[in-house]
Amino acid sequence: MNVLMLTSQFYPPWGGIGTYVTELVSNMPDDMTIHVVTPKWSQFGELREFPKNVHIHYVGTAQDYFMHYFSFQLACRRIVPALIKKYDIDLIHSQNTMPDLLLSPRRLQIPVITTIHTTIEGQVRAIRSSGSSFFLLDSSEKMNLLLSPLLKFLEKEYYKRRRYFITVSEWAKNEFPKELNIKANKIVVIHNGITTDSFSCFRRSGGEQHFPGLAEISSPKVLYFSRLVDKKGLEFLTKAIPKILGKCDAHFIFAGVGRGLKLDIPKENYTYLGYVEEEKKPYLYALSDIFVLPSLYENCPLSILEAMASGKAVIATSVGGIPEIVKHEENGLLIQPRSDEDITNAVIKLVENESLRIRLGINAKHTVEKNFTSKSMTAQTIRYYQEVLANHAAYMASPDGKQAYRASAHSTR
Repeated sequence: MNVLMLTSQFYPPWGGIGTYVTELVSNMPDDMTIHVVTPKWSQFGELREFPKNVHIHYVGTAQDYFMHYFSFQLACRRIVPALIKKYDIDLIHSQNTMPDLLLSPRRLQIPVITTIHTTIEGQVRAIRSSGSSFFLLDSSEKMNLLLSPLLKFLEKEYYKRRRYFITVSEWAKNEFPKELNIKANKIVVIHNGITTDSFSCFRRSGGEQHFPGLAEISSPKVLYFSRLVDKKGLEFLTKAIPKILGKCDAHFIFAGVGRGLKLDIPKENYTYLGYVEEEKKPYLYALSDIFVLPSLYENCPLSILEAMASGKAVIATSVGGIPEIVKHEENGLLIQPRSDEDITNAVIKLVENESLRIRLGINAKHTVEKNFTSKSMTAQTIRYYQEVLANHAAYMASPDGKQAYRASAHSTR
């Protein structure tokens, strides 16, 4: 099987889509050939070595987190038909940043699968509910708000076309059809998965080499590792930190790309790392004691899975698909979104109770190893590919399919 993977984010990943695609293509069997079409993100480091059946086709470069989507869509319109012909592509697997917006599935004559990670409406709702001033938002969030009417229109047009859908949580399967005007039974749920062997508390010794300053800190270390944007609940976390430090000793670590960070607390109480290379991520998790993601909107966040696989106690908001991963006081703590009080209480609880941290971390690791592995995600995706190819063949042999083919052939003359 030859698959064309269209993604505006790949490796090195700076967000969830890049990590999702990286995990997926890295675990495909040798008898499948994957062609990844993506822009190059040179500012985030070098490309790693992928299996021999994975071929990367760079289409331009990306220097921002928003505007490159449009140039990538234009490039895909130009090169995808040629790649389909040259490599005898069987199906396209696209991400919901809509790289194939300007391509007609009917004209391509092969099935198109889109993984729906998020929606424009959901993102806009989360940004607005953050309570932050427009002028303090990250540039990507500003563009989402300003262009939301156009983006929503394009999104609805995109989902009108004949295609197949994956999403990564049961919550998304229930919620997204309302916003995208598609039927829930057209969406298959395949939860995100990670390569669990990469994450282990035993990487702490390596962490001392990569992050020597952190290794010397004796206080319990609380890690935030995600994009530094307001829809991730940063405003509420920064409000909670002075209250936490007023009652217990802790050190806060912030890692990720975005708008930067301003904290009104002593510098010895926090570390701002910015972007952390993919190879160093497991060591950073291993050095930490608690992971916190106070997000206002999520589907199936990979950062939570990575922290859990590292055996860390997780604090996360009960939004989106997170409750499908984190079970309160069983393998983590769930809190209400937009509540700095909940963040304060949860962090203090874990800082002051080491035995609870250890118990939650052990259970978290077992949860990921049982239910959220790359191996499982990849196997389910391949089965869906096979199902889609069979359905598409049946459709093309049907009267509707033959009529669509004739109409497409006529329109390309």
